[in-house]
Amino acid sequence: MTDRDDECEMGYWLGKPFWGQGIMPEAVKELLRHAFEDLRMQKVWIGYYEGNTKSKRVQGKCGFKYQWKSENVDVPLMNEKRTGHVSLMTKEDWQLI
Repeated sequence: MTDRDDECEMGYWLGKPFWGQGIMPEAVKELLRHAFEDLRMQKVWIGYYEGNTKSKRVQGKCGFKYQWKSENVDVPLMNEKRTGHVSLMTKEDWQLI
């Protein structure tokens, strides 16, 4: 999502037995802290595929701001194309949370 040295992309996966326990929002918040405080990032990008309402919800809970939608995104490991949604957290936005 970026080629800048002061920006990064975040991704995550959590097994179904652990869903609904608040684990992922807590982990994302700690990763944001690490990115902005320790790694000195200015922006953190994140995305989810169409239909993944749980990831969309986590990103909203954590304060990411929606940026754009991309159609026909290649997903090589799944040998398919999907619709992707991209959101952003800036250091300035994170400091206000």
